[in-house]
Amino acid sequence: MTANASIFVAALAVVLAVPPLSAADEALTDGEIWNRGVSQYEVGDVTNALATLRPLMLSRTHGARAAEVVAKLEHERGNREEAAVAAQIALRANPGDPRAARNFTRATDGLAEKREADRVSAVLKAAQGKDPAAMLRSATHDARKLMEEAGTYRTNAAQKAVALADSLSARAAKLADVWIPVRESIVQSVTNEEQAATILQQLDTAREKTRKAAMELSDLDGGAYSTMSDVEHDFTRFMKLTVPPPAAMDEDHVCQSNAWMDVEAFNGRSWQQDALDFTRAFRAKFPAWAREYEQQAQADTNKPQFTAEAQAKVSALATELEKIQMECCEKNLPPSQEKALGIIDEIRSLLPKDGGGGGQGQSGQSGDKGGDDNQKNDQQQDPGEQKPEDDEGQKQEEEPQQQEPEKDEGGQPEEEKEEDSEVEAVLQKAQERNDEHEANKRARMRKAPLPPNERDW
Repeated sequence: MTANASIFVAALAVVLAVPPLSAADEALTDGEIWNRGVSQYEVGDVTNALATLRPLMLSRTHGARAAEVVAKLEHERGNREEAAVAAQIALRANPGDPRAARNFTRATDGLAEKREADRVSAVLKAAQGKDPAAMLRSATHDARKLMEEAGTYRTNAAQKAVALADSLSARAAKLADVWIPVRESIVQSVTNEEQAATILQQLDTAREKTRKAAMELSDLDGGAYSTMSDVEHDFTRFMKLTVPPPAAMDEDHVCQSNAWMDVEAFNGRSWQQDALDFTRAFRAKFPAWAREYEQQAQADTNKPQFTAEAQAKVSALATELEKIQMECCEKNLPPSQEKALGIIDEIRSLLPKDGGGGGQGQSGQSGDKGGDDNQKNDQQQDPGEQKPEDDEGQKQEEEPQQQEPEKDEGGQPEEEKEEDSEVEAVLQKAQERNDEHEANKRARMRKAPLPPNERDW
């Protein structure tokens, strides 16, 4: 929906929301109502002048003039949306009037920026106290489900397809909002401005793609599936860079299970490569996470202990796991996938389970329909859900294979690896800053607990 269209819809809502005229006012002509409104305006009674003139904006004889006055008054009061609505009504009544065109331009100038600022402010307020990494992980799972549905909703009957499109568009719009708190957490922790600027640009691009997907879904655009595919890649990439160690093991378990079951690749990615990526994310973050957890456990006796022996064993297991998964990525018939899955289960059992994201948890990832490696039929994905069909019901053709850039021993391109390491460094600082804030908050609560009526539940 364009900006002008959204203003027009708002205009109808404003006009329809105007209280009905009283019995005495209904007897007045449009000219008499106009004169009353002008008189109220001349004596400075702006509130009553607006109440009188708003119902007149759709009048054939006085609507344009009434809308013009309402636009001026609302603009002076700082009500930008109402001023734009009234200015558009005046312009629609006289499309060729230069003055109406200038008034509309003046009323809408900067309105898009204001709407965006208000949106960002509202999203950040709603996200206060929430972990951006956890929000990103949940959004990644939603993006995967949305991508699958985006490939099939147009095969329904027209009425149902429209309803599904509206629903999918609303879900995509919510996903776009998740990038806002993630971006804010990086802004607050930035040290290298040049490096952070590159990452912030990537996040802004990812958000714009997600908003584009929402628009295409709303318009029943055939390109929505392709856009959502790119969006899913963006979410997965940043999720891998921000996921904390316990959640990384949960995601690792899902991917390794699907690799062992030979589940069809999702969105062009190998399950085995994804499993290796999560193991590497776990190993990179585990030492700092373990130290921080140990400090919290010392201050909070209710948290389960995580001994040095358990930490050392987890580190050794993770090192062994990475070696096995690298071998599995290199061989067409990987010999040790079941062993890798057993190591993941052992690591998860050793991680402390404090109800705050430690060790076990629902992954929600596409393809995980079980979790117990003894339940093969429950884990395996239906390959038919992985390949959405086009309008004619035919499977999408694969693109010609292109020459790939040189890869490292784990299968990841060197350029992407360097770029991801820079992104991960900044995101890690953002996560540490958020964790430090929460730890300080808990410490203050222990020293000087708030009374029950003042606590932020």
